Amino acid sequence: MVYNRENYTDKELINLYKFLLKPRLIEEKMLILLRQGKISKWFSGIGQEAISVGITNALNFDEYILPMHRNLGVFTSRNIPLYRLFSQFQGKKSGFSKGRERSFHFGTQEFKIVGMISHLGPQFGIANGIALGDLLKNESKVTAVFSGEGGTSEGDFHEALNVASVWNLPVLFCIENNGYGLSTPVSQQFKCENIADKGIGYGMESHIIDGNNILEVHSTVREIAKSLRLNPRPVLLEFKTFRMRGHEEASGMKYIPQELINAWAEKDPVKNYHAFLTSEKILSNEMDTLIKEEIIDEINDH
Repeated sequence: MVYNRENYTDKELINLYKFLLKPRLIEEKMLILLRQGKISKWFSGIGQEAISVGITNALNFDEYILPMHRNLGVFTSRNIPLYRLFSQFQGKKSGFSKGRERSFHFGTQEFKIVGMISHLGPQFGIANGIALGDLLKNESKVTAVFSGEGGTSEGDFHEALNVASVWNLPVLFCIENNGYGLSTPVSQQFKCENIADKGIGYGMESHIIDGNNILEVHSTVREIAKSLRLNPRPVLLEFKTFRMRGHEEASGMKYIPQELINAWAEKDPVKNYHAFLTSEKILSNEMDTLIKEEIIDEINDH
């Protein structure tokens, strides 16, 4: 994996590492709590953290994001207090949905996050509405909406892309292509080679991004977002990635060939970025230990 640090300072590179590491460490804790029966369900984003973290840090805080159930990095990158997130996951009254829902089906106006909608497609239309509102108010903002490759087979996806293109809405359609819609491989979902190809029919700019490379995600989205604020239009972004656990913890991964799992394990976004920072002498072992201890202490305190 090639990292192009471009004009990033050492401090900026370390901050991205902290943002990337935090959801991974939280997930490891949540998987333990799941086995202990302290939470009842979990949709893992292990292996895909660079997308959530890169996109969220590339946008301004006052710009809306519409994530999915595998985008913990969106919530942590917006610095939502962990006690509120953990209360949500445990179904407590102090959670965002007051205990009625124990996962990511929640939003927060305070942090400009719109909660996910099953089965994902309807989120695209809502993103269009937010972007249209910003245009009508002459506000130079971008809206980012997430979906997986399976969501691109839904009618809402095509309707939203068509409207966004015709109306020049500043929406980033962020598609996490992890190869499987639940257990259905992409080869059984569409004929085109890449999801980015679907933008062609709508006259839409499209890009393919390495979803496991935090610097490629962050720098690419940051530059595109700057352009959209000046020249409103929709852009389709396909992030090539892989989820290292099942669709949810109960389903497992027996339907995925082991050699594919092994190949993507070598592309782990956290381990590879850590290796890059270490090789560039930006991150020392002592600094890494302190960063991990600080995050783990924060997790355990909540």
